[in-house]
Amino acid sequence: MILVAVAGVGTGGYGFWTLMSYRMVSVPSGGMSPTIQPGAVVLYRWTPLPEIPRGAVVLMDLSAFPDSAPGDGRIVKRVIGTGGDQVVCCTPDNLITVNGKPVKEPYTDDENGYGRKEYMPFTVQVPPGAVFVAGDQRNNSRDSRIYVGMPGDGAVPLSKVHGVVVGRGSTLGAEPFPQTTAFVEAGLPGDPVSDTGFRSSRNLAFAGAGLVVLGVIGAIVTVVRSAGKRRRAAAIPPAH
Repeated sequence: MILVAVAGVGTGGYGFWTLMSYRMVSVPSGGMSPTIQPGAVVLYRWTPLPEIPRGAVVLMDLSAFPDSAPGDGRIVKRVIGTGGDQVVCCTPDNLITVNGKPVKEPYTDDENGYGRKEYMPFTVQVPPGAVFVAGDQRNNSRDSRIYVGMPGDGAVPLSKVHGVVVGRGSTLGAEPFPQTTAFVEAGLPGDPVSDTGFRSSRNLAFAGAGLVVLGVIGAIVTVVRSAGKRRRAAAIPPAH
């Protein structure tokens, strides 16, 4: 039973340690509607990634934008361009193009209570080491598109990106976040984010905790039984 408890400590410890690579954040605004509703909690992986694929939803610092103020905090937005991409808005049917390829984005919301209006046209070349982001509620979102023509052209340096959203809900109860294939289907290279490691880490943490409890209870039961046997043996009078 002691070995079971020790195994539980190791398993649970590894699960909790790897689970620390993920963080929760509440999304207060509606700029990512309908994909993420205001007040929703999402889980993001905060460890640096070698690259962030197009279509990923990221947590970023508002200080990346030229009109940011102290205390502006962080926002969640979708990457629609990566370093080296040319992003253009828009085709006659309101599709962005990335490197000349029109992208059908099924997650966007054009009707947001302000009435239908055309997207603000822009053309931007995303510099290396940066991403270009937009909210899924394209007619009501503070994002890179607003800052085209200003210093930085709306590009968000990767140093201002805290992580990629991989789950919905709290750390111990999150479900995988749906990752889009819209940019791949448009013929652009790169695979969507595939990260459900938080599930494995969570399962290991719970399993480890269960083994510790089982081992401790088993050890206590064993000690109690042994003590009872000794007492009974001591109570038996010696044979003459």
